[in-house]
Amino acid sequence: MYDVAGAKKAVPAPDSGLCDGCRQGVCALSHLQKDLPDRRFINLAKGGRLEATGPYDCMQFWIVTKGTAASCTTFADGRRQIVGIEYTGDVVCGLMSAPSTQHWLEALEECEVCQFDLTRRANALRHDPEFLAATFAIVHRRLTVSQDRISMLGRLDSQERVLLFLAELVQRHTALDPMAPVTALSMSREDIADYLGLNAETVSRVLTRIKKSGLVKFLNRTEYVMPDFEAVRRRVPVEIPMPHGACNARILMEAFK
Repeated sequence: MYDVAGAKKAVPAPDSGLCDGCRQGVCALSHLQKDLPDRRFINLAKGGRLEATGPYDCMQFWIVTKGTAASCTTFADGRRQIVGIEYTGDVVCGLMSAPSTQHWLEALEECEVCQFDLTRRANALRHDPEFLAATFAIVHRRLTVSQDRISMLGRLDSQERVLLFLAELVQRHTALDPMAPVTALSMSREDIADYLGLNAETVSRVLTRIKKSGLVKFLNRTEYVMPDFEAVRRRVPVEIPMPHGACNARILMEAFK
């Protein structure tokens, strides 16, 4: 069962064909494409939420097919915490970890989410090698992302955290569109602070320093480029692969001179 807040009209998923946004493999299993009457697309406005209500296992799936969303939870005192950023193609499974803990998927911009529930087919799928391989790949990736985030929160200072965050956004953006040098920043300063374990004032100060350093050029409040991605890599003590379209940002900045 799903509760949706701030959602536009949901539409049924297509009967055939694969979802272009999904890179994880669950929807690519032909036998899962069939017999999923509850599978549908949900359009979420910015701030809209998608919540699940039991049973609490990993047979419920959300796939972000367009836009950016955040996996959120709350502390005992009611404070909201972003625990993960979900980009186009990301798969979230078992979003609800326990009945006593509130978790939800929140749209950081207008986004589309494909949702389906395989709970009724759980017994059969537990012995399906294709399904097990696909879900293992999803869980492995999410554990890797969580481990990297724990290391980031534990060892990097505020400027390194913000630089790494902006660099990872560039990577995700160019993976979807290698020819576009401009990266969109859909998150508010408050959301960035929430995700990076900082406060909004610190994020604003760090962004100001980064702008002055020339490592990041903001074209406006929500769009930026990294003219020299290699220089950013040298400033962050973790491995950051070069994005597909890194050279395009430098070409764009030359055009603005």
